[in-house]
Amino acid sequence: MMKDAGRASRMAAGLWLAVVLGVAGCARPQVAVAPPPPPREALAFDDAVDGLAIALLGRAQVDLAEGGGRVLVIDPLIDRATGNQAAATRSMERRIGAVVRTRFDRVKVAPFTTDSLEDRPLVLVGSITPVPGPGIIPATTQPTETYRIWAAIADLRTNRIVSHETAWVRADGVDMTPTPFFRDSPAWLADRSQASYIRTCAGDPGDAVDPVYLAGLFTAAVVNEGITAYEDGRYEEALALYRRAQVGPGGDQPRVYNGIYLTNAALGREAAAEAAFGTLVSNGLQRGKLAVKFVFRPASTQFWPDRAVSGPYPMWLRQIAGSAVTQSACLRLVGHTSPTGPALANQRLSEARADRVRDALVDRAPRLAGQMEIEGRGSAEPMVGSGRDDVTDALDRRVEFETRPCLRAGLAGAGVG
Repeated sequence: MMKDAGRASRMAAGLWLAVVLGVAGCARPQVAVAPPPPPREALAFDDAVDGLAIALLGRAQVDLAEGGGRVLVIDPLIDRATGNQAAATRSMERRIGAVVRTRFDRVKVAPFTTDSLEDRPLVLVGSITPVPGPGIIPATTQPTETYRIWAAIADLRTNRIVSHETAWVRADGVDMTPTPFFRDSPAWLADRSQASYIRTCAGDPGDAVDPVYLAGLFTAAVVNEGITAYEDGRYEEALALYRRAQVGPGGDQPRVYNGIYLTNAALGREAAAEAAFGTLVSNGLQRGKLAVKFVFRPASTQFWPDRAVSGPYPMWLRQIAGSAVTQSACLRLVGHTSPTGPALANQRLSEARADRVRDALVDRAPRLAGQMEIEGRGSAEPMVGSGRDDVTDALDRRVEFETRPCLRAGLAGAGVG
């Protein structure tokens, strides 16, 4: 019986995609029949993305033939929980672009650059997140077999959302490995630009585009060019782009400071890299929370021994200590682990790792001892929650620095060794 149900589900999904492809294949602006929305069952990755793209364009509330056709740019899709770009989001972008080029001849796909934005194009944004099951909207931080993907199209001629669609994907076809820039970035903190992007993704047709997203759109395009240059090994060019983004609207963001740090480090400019990391730390503490990706040995409080990984850690710790002193900040150091293993063991390990980092900070600024407390939260607050224990869920094994009110006077001020 279960085999018959699964076979019926696959046949229904295949029939839906065939209908969608048929409608889109003959679609023109004068055709009134729009493709159906994607089904609420989980499909194979490629089928789900293709159907999402066809529904997005085919059901868009805009004349795609206006002025001889419209330009579409794709603002890189992101993981909702972390803001990272991943192998899966890059694959989605490629497939969406291919569908548009093949099925919608009045739409020209252009790269997401400042030059392309001058033409006030259509802008596609989108995201992916794990969910408990097919047809479910709220995300989960528990291991799951289903992801939700969704996207929206904003029209920069009207500054309104013209299309929004959602689909569900089987997890076995989803690769959430971070792309090189996001894999290499040492720190994570709350990002206003990411929040505005997600709000734009959530918009329904007719809604105004999020004003924060619009204000930072040209800067986002510069950041995107910087990420591309970094991942291509064009570090001088990437650095120039990040510096350009830094002074633009919305340029005060983690991707910019991570980028300036990474490119200077790649160019062997140690002093400039340290200054950039210091700026990143300072921003995080000012915003109340900074997560740093310290990599520990498995089930240990010792840092990973490979200098390619842990070589910069003494500098990172020096800058964190220095920023805490400069800002007279009292800190709560919070250790986290992935969901793998017994909950009590994870809680103890996360607390021990936070204590290890605390000791390292006190070594560099002794008076910080009176300004810090530690806490281990084990796997209670995963950002990813997949339990894979690899690069895809590195942020689940983070150490966070949370600023908190100082309970006693006179705690500020200390030298940094």
